[in-house]
Amino acid sequence: MRFKLLMTMLISMSRLGIHTPLQAGLGRRQWLASCSLLAICLSVAPLQVSAANTKTRLSLVLDDRTSLMHLPLLMADQLGFFKAEGLEIEFVEHASQASAISALTLGTADVLCASYDTALLLKQKNFDAVSVVQIARTPQWVLGISNNHLLGYKTLADLRGKRLGIVDSEGSGQRCLSAFLLRSGVELSQINLVNLNSMLQALVALRSGYVDALFATDPLMTALEKNDEVTVLHNFRTIKQTQLVFSGLLPGNGLIVSQALVEKNPQICQAMVSAVVRSLKWLRTARPSDLLRYMVESPVLPDRLVYLNAIDNMRESFSLDGWLSADAQQASLQMLGLLDPSVSATTLAWKTTVRNDFVRAAKQRFNV
Repeated sequence: MRFKLLMTMLISMSRLGIHTPLQAGLGRRQWLASCSLLAICLSVAPLQVSAANTKTRLSLVLDDRTSLMHLPLLMADQLGFFKAEGLEIEFVEHASQASAISALTLGTADVLCASYDTALLLKQKNFDAVSVVQIARTPQWVLGISNNHLLGYKTLADLRGKRLGIVDSEGSGQRCLSAFLLRSGVELSQINLVNLNSMLQALVALRSGYVDALFATDPLMTALEKNDEVTVLHNFRTIKQTQLVFSGLLPGNGLIVSQALVEKNPQICQAMVSAVVRSLKWLRTARPSDLLRYMVESPVLPDRLVYLNAIDNMRESFSLDGWLSADAQQASLQMLGLLDPSVSATTLAWKTTVRNDFVRAAKQRFNV
């Protein structure tokens, strides 16, 4: 087989005008030696090419891709960090977090981008979910009231009977909002919650007066604030307000996979985590010109300056190194316990829902 391939190659070289050793006037012995060398190259080269081009394809489900919550993931992709680890990531958008979770549990997706409390809820439902890297150390949600339609606002109690738009009514956004309201003496049932499927729909709803307030994230909230359309009341992009409300750092989004993937393909998990940790490190020192070069397009962004402002507002919320601390895990457990007393640290095997060893290896490798 190799001999036939060798002869085909020599004939092709001849037709292209490339002289073989025999045509160049070399002796038969020298020509055979050259053939042997070519044969060795042919036997080795395909293995090298195959190894270089081998990519592991992973499907990663998330909600609105234009949300800056996902910035570290998008940067890891655009900067080639996933590719450098031998990964090809397929980002799959889902209209709701509930459908994204279903994709993971049904096995149609490999990775879920969601808050850590999602892994705890999956564990309660007997699905072995594992958080392998943390992207955000705060929930990143913002509560803002309309400057045009909600006048005379003084306290959260003034939201009773009002229409509050939320972009994530089935997931971590609603859990964060519910716990926040409960701690403030207001129940979610006292507010007319309006489910909005996208940031663009939220923008239209606020401007038209269809909702009186919004619970959303960036870049939308920064754009509305800069345009003097909303007043930010509670900002869970910041560490201070998150700790004040939740008595600790309630973690935001991370990457969640099944225990089966961790056990069968730990090297793939390590590769993915390494790319994300590298991206988090890059974001810490990225200059405005760097960020604009890889600007994430969004239908709610008026200009590049607002985009940079939005990233500045989000910067504090991003994880420094991907590590999910025990205190952060406890904050999630306490929040879920507040919403549903059946979820508690004593009955839930929550310690198996986190694997920080992948992050530890990535931190050492990239000196984070």
